[in-house]
Amino acid sequence: MRDNQPMTASKLELSSCAVSVLGQLFVEGPTSDDNITSKAGLCDLVSAGLAFHEAGLSSLTPDGARLAREWDLCSLYARRDRRWYLKVRTNARPEGAAISHSESGAAVR
Repeated sequence: MRDNQPMTASKLELSSCAVSVLGQLFVEGPTSDDNITSKAGLCDLVSAGLAFHEAGLSSLTPDGARLAREWDLCSLYARRDRRWYLKVRTNARPEGAAISHSESGAAVR
């Protein structure tokens, strides 16, 4: 039996299809039905309260976006498509923090 506390989706409860769609929506933003990588994954996210679907577009809820931002960087780096990793890594830097030359891509003299 479950207690009466609201269920929060953890990373371990999501199917691989749901994780794929979570990353897609985090990177691409609102996405049309025709471009969703997995309808089943989207349904899993909607059921967990991590995404919503309206007028032919799907997008993450605030909880879905938070989960995507808090995903483990090592596992994101290991993914074939590294856009999710790059977005999390870029947005994780505190505002006003200095960027080293190696991170900025600028040529070092």
